Amino acid sequence: MRVYIFLVIISVTALCQAAGRGPSHSVTWGSRSFRDMHLRRDIITEKSSFLRVVTRDLIFKQNPKLARTITQIVITDQVRDGQGGYAYLQAGGPQTTYAKIHFKSQRNKGFSFIVDIYGL
Repeated sequence: MRVYIFLVIISVTALCQAAGRGPSHSVTWGSRSFRDMHLRRDIITEKSSFLRVVTRDLIFKQNPKLARTITQIVITDQVRDGQGGYAYLQAGGPQTTYAKIHFKSQRNKGFSFIVDIYGL
């Protein structure tokens, strides 16, 4: 009987610790090949605001004479417990020469992302 109580206590403890962990909000658009080069890296961070949703936009533009085609955009969520924000591709992206990415937090939370853009 004591063994069962001990196992139940361990199971409940593990379940309680795992309950606060959600999935990461990292996202990848497009695909990369061996010839692609790293075009840009940005770290996008916004602090939380009381009872607010914070947003930010990232616009990636290139010189038209030297423009490269985007092949992949990798966005890595630095808040890995499910409390971070979300990233949306609003315009452009893979197979174009520009991208507009919108970042949005959860209410009363902030966010931190690493954005890597690769092109050919």
